[in-house]
Amino acid sequence: MDSNVTNRKRNQLFIHLYGFSSILHFLLNQWVDMNSAIISPFFGMATYVILLVFFSCNIKERVLQLAVLFAMNIYVFILNFESLSSITLIFFVMPIIAAALYNDTKPIILLAIVTSFEFLLLITVFDRFTARAPLPYIQLSIIVFFTAVLTITLLHSIYFSRYWKQLEMKNASMEKALLSKEGYLQLFFETAKDAIAVFDSNNKIIAVNPAFEELYGWTSEESIGKSLPLYPLDMKEDAERRTWEVQQGKSYSLLETVDARKDGTRFHAQVTLSPIFDQFGKVIATSIISRDMSYQKESEKMMLQSEKLKLAGEIAAGVAHEIRNPMTVISGFVQIMHNDPKHQFPEYTALIQSEMERINLIISEFLVLAKPQASALKKFSIQNALDDILLLFGPELNLHGITVKKDWQEDFHVNGEEHHMKQVFINLLKNAIESMEQPGEIWILLKAEKDSMLSISFNDSGNGISEIDLGEIFQPFYTTKATGTGLGLLISQKIIQEHQGDLIISSTLGVGTAATILLPAK
Repeated sequence: MDSNVTNRKRNQLFIHLYGFSSILHFLLNQWVDMNSAIISPFFGMATYVILLVFFSCNIKERVLQLAVLFAMNIYVFILNFESLSSITLIFFVMPIIAAALYNDTKPIILLAIVTSFEFLLLITVFDRFTARAPLPYIQLSIIVFFTAVLTITLLHSIYFSRYWKQLEMKNASMEKALLSKEGYLQLFFETAKDAIAVFDSNNKIIAVNPAFEELYGWTSEESIGKSLPLYPLDMKEDAERRTWEVQQGKSYSLLETVDARKDGTRFHAQVTLSPIFDQFGKVIATSIISRDMSYQKESEKMMLQSEKLKLAGEIAAGVAHEIRNPMTVISGFVQIMHNDPKHQFPEYTALIQSEMERINLIISEFLVLAKPQASALKKFSIQNALDDILLLFGPELNLHGITVKKDWQEDFHVNGEEHHMKQVFINLLKNAIESMEQPGEIWILLKAEKDSMLSISFNDSGNGISEIDLGEIFQPFYTTKATGTGLGLLISQKIIQEHQGDLIISSTLGVGTAATILLPAK
């Protein structure tokens, strides 16, 4: 309840009690012969009318409060002039009791000072303590005082009890709402799946939730009171600029960026940066809500790859049907011309035949993309397949002075299409040979891995692949070779995936490349 409303109701109550007491005093003079007070009840009724006028004019509640209290005080002062005994001095307590019911200290102090002065005046100047009244008068005065005190306190309690109950219920409701709100906010903060951190004006963390600890790797104890590098060093300038802008009141919603964990690893993040204002609109803190977008980015990448494979497959189907037939006719006529003893340019027809064979190889690679693979599965030996490929590449390896080192202690068997797996081995071995501009070495490792998997690794001492090229090697038609098609690794990856495996390429520029195949062992 508003204090002005409460004081207005108290003023109204005390004005009516004051008027009722004045009228009762006047009537008491008519009933009791020994009551000598005449001026005080008339003063009380006159000031009662004046106070009612003040109340209806809506003057300030504090002014009306003081007017009511000092009207009571003057009433008692006049009463003591007219009384037959000093017993009436006890009525000076009445205005002070009323002032106490206002729950305000200043009027009590003022009344205490005024009353003390009036006491001294009545005792020293007017010598009111020497008056002696009959016992019935004293008894009547005590009864009236007791009745007045009881009436003012009882009516005040009854009058305001309903409002106090309403106020208590309102306060209880507000307290429950506040506790409920705080509980919900705390529950949301603790159970949110997104990482949440709150920073003070110095960009030091003041609160983190469990999702933050899990995503970034820092515990709550390690985070509170610290400024943590939640971003890679090469993105420090942009991150600090955004932090400054948020501290000035700007917000960022669903911003896609790259953040860093405690161990330094990067991940794609979607962040919302928000300022936290106080009641005056000043930024007192900032918050960040982060979500790991790595899986979504990977899904988008896979969807894009799938679309590219679909496009390559559609192209492959068109190439196979539209080019192969005329190419067969052309190849037949070129072969006839080349075998003709009267042909004057056999070197040209030989070159044409070589290029026709390369075109046919490209078409064959396209066809791998155009139709499902590993449809006729059977159990075969990985070691035997590798031996066959090494035997096939033996002359080329000797020609380039390349040494092959084999490292396997046991044979492994898998279920799949052996010819397709051999095509993968051929692509990887061919890439390793072509990466070396001078004699080098190739290590082929075959070993068991956890979860019933086996790995086949082709490690070479070639030129290696740059970081930029490494991120594009599985893209259709992407190649760094002058005569490459950009389909070898893409086809190899597709074949491995159809065998429920994975193909991993790692490389260091100037050192070499490692191509690892992971397959389920049988």
